[in-house]
Amino acid sequence: MAKHQHESKPAAETTADKDKQTSAPTETPAQPEPNPAEEITHLTEEVARWKDTAARAMAEMENLRKRTRIDIEKATRYANASFAKELLPVADCLERAADCARQELAQEKATGKTDCTTVENLLTGVDMTYKQLQDALKKQGIERMDCLDRIFDPNLHKVIQEVDTPDKPAGTIVQILQPGYTIGGDRVLREAMVVVAK
Repeated sequence: MAKHQHESKPAAETTADKDKQTSAPTETPAQPEPNPAEEITHLTEEVARWKDTAARAMAEMENLRKRTRIDIEKATRYANASFAKELLPVADCLERAADCARQELAQEKATGKTDCTTVENLLTGVDMTYKQLQDALKKQGIERMDCLDRIFDPNLHKVIQEVDTPDKPAGTIVQILQPGYTIGGDRVLREAMVVVAK
C-alpha cells in the first residue's frame, strides 16, 4: 500500500510542474529602439503622399467647377433656341412683306405715280418691325448669317438649286432663298437655303 502511494506522488508532481510551466508569464522579445532618421524619412514620405492626395483633390474640384460653369453657360446660351426657332418664320414673313412693298413702290414710281405715301408708310412700318425683331434676336445671341457671295459650307447652308453663273466660281452662293441663323455664335439654329453657282 505504501508502495502504491509512492508511485502516485511523482505523477502529481509532474502535473503541478506542467501547470507552473503553463501559467508562467512568457517574456516578450526586446524590440529594437526606433531609428530617428528612419522615422523622419517615413513621416516625410507620408506627409508628401497626403500633400499629393490633397493637391489632386483640389485640382479635380477646380476642374469640376470649370466644367459645371461651362455647362451652365451653354444651357443658358441655348435655352431659348426652340422659342427663337418659332420666331424665325415671323422674321421671314416680315422680310417678304418688305420686299413686296419695295417692288410695289418701284412699280408705282415706274408708272409715273407721284403719291405713294401709303406704300411708303407700309414699307417704313414693316422695316422698323423687322429691325426691332432682329435686334431682339441679336440680344439673345441669335444672328442672321451673311452668306451671299460666299463659298457653300454644308455645315451652314442647304443647297436648293445650282445655276450656271460664268462670272462666279463654282460653289459660290448667288441667291438666298431662306436666311440662316446662328445661336451663341457657334451653333447653327437654322441652315440657310441657298442657290449656288455650278
